[in-house]
Amino acid sequence: MKSIKVAIIGYGGIARSHYAAYHRLIEKGFPIDVVAVCDKDTARIFESVTINIACDEVPIREGTHIYSDIDDLLCREDFDMADVCLPTFLHAQVTVKLLRAGKHVLCEKPMALNSAQCEEMVYAARESDRQLMIGQCLRFDPLYLYLKKCVDESTFGSLRYLTMERLCDYPGWASDFKNSEKTGGCILDTHIHDIDIARFLLGEPETASSVVYNNLPHCQLVNTRLFYKDVTVIADVAWDEARPIPFASGYHAKFDDACVICDGEKVTVKPHGKECYSVDITPADRIEGEIRAIAEAILDGKASTVNPPESAWMSVRLIEKMKESAAQNGAIVSIND
Repeated sequence: MKSIKVAIIGYGGIARSHYAAYHRLIEKGFPIDVVAVCDKDTARIFESVTINIACDEVPIREGTHIYSDIDDLLCREDFDMADVCLPTFLHAQVTVKLLRAGKHVLCEKPMALNSAQCEEMVYAARESDRQLMIGQCLRFDPLYLYLKKCVDESTFGSLRYLTMERLCDYPGWASDFKNSEKTGGCILDTHIHDIDIARFLLGEPETASSVVYNNLPHCQLVNTRLFYKDVTVIADVAWDEARPIPFASGYHAKFDDACVICDGEKVTVKPHGKECYSVDITPADRIEGEIRAIAEAILDGKASTVNPPESAWMSVRLIEKMKESAAQNGAIVSIND
């Protein structure tokens, strides 16, 4: 089996989690290898960075080629796939360049700053006949895959409502977060996870409403309601948690016959009239899952049906509709207009 040669573009915080996931896959014998790392600040590649998710620091393997310029990387390095871990405002520009250079691309979420840029990325992938995947990693998280199974199979009857939250301190490990024109703020950068999962579970909502509190970049709060025919999804996100609390997330799903609750680490089922119990879920690294998925798509020559780029595009479009609502103080907006 051919080994996929990967170049990581941008080596800030999230790239460390990606590199650790590649390292684990290599140790398991999966045919993939990181042959190059590219960052405009090459000294930073060898420095430690702490972000809002735990990650084993894995030193860059000896023999990995280091670049400070993407054009130089493309000119000199032989690689099959790029893993784009750059700030959001660079996603579209760099991804399109790489696709048109004949490289497959895994690009971190959110896909881009707006849906027009997402469209350009999708069409560049189609025209170049390359695989493109966006790092909507919750689609590979067993805690959320269990919820999808419950919805798809009506394990506890029909879903009645779903609440989700994603709360963290201001992500101050990168200066770009101070500028919402570069990151989209917490409504795009962080809220996109739960908005994408709502679509993954239930498809497109009919209408939506969002209320946004904006002051400084580190004081942002969004409350969103997505309205489906028979289900309401309520999602909260904040970049204003107390600093000793780096990150918290979870969901509460009410079905006909039970509540399914995730606290970010485990899932508990509370059936009506019966004792609650914890679900036996085999842990799995979601970033490793998304890397494996695009690698298998490359090897098989078939695009992922779990996480196609067209769906990530629609998640960004939904965020745009939510921004329209927020600009009207939470007015209910139609998604299909």
